[in-house]
Amino acid sequence: MISLCKTGFTYSDEYGVPHIFRPNKQLGMTFILQATLGLRIADVMKLKPVTFKNDKLEIIEKKTGKLQYRTINKNLKELIYEYAMENNIKSNDYIIKVTVRAIQKQLDIITKYLGLSNISSHSFRKLFGVTVYNQTNGNIELLKELFNHSDISTTQRYIKVSQKEIDEVSSSIDFTSIW
Repeated sequence: MISLCKTGFTYSDEYGVPHIFRPNKQLGMTFILQATLGLRIADVMKLKPVTFKNDKLEIIEKKTGKLQYRTINKNLKELIYEYAMENNIKSNDYIIKVTVRAIQKQLDIITKYLGLSNISSHSFRKLFGVTVYNQTNGNIELLKELFNHSDISTTQRYIKVSQKEIDEVSSSIDFTSIW
């Protein structure tokens, strides 16, 4: 999805009329920020270059009112500053300058083009969560802190386990050789 934002593509609407989805770096940047930082879309919309000081993210979350203060990926910081320079974004300007509705509409076009369903901007926050969970060998406490969740049950909703995974683990447990 992110690469399609960079390159653009041709698609047909519900009537079969062809349209061109022009490259949209701002949309791609939105998804990269959300997937790399794990923030809600409302918080991504508040990001400014000044939000990233000394390789740290510093933002008060809109929904919770809690502080997010943590080190960010060096490559992300470089990408943000390159993007800001290319788009004449000053340190106190918003990085993303479109509405959430506009983002959702563009994402809807991309997901239909790819034949995907049940995808929203929040899916990129979920991608972050699943990635962190997998890279930390299931450290849900760490993910809870990164998400600023008060309760671990909220975090668990981000880490969906498939029936296949349940069946594989369940069928692999075998203590019968002891008998």
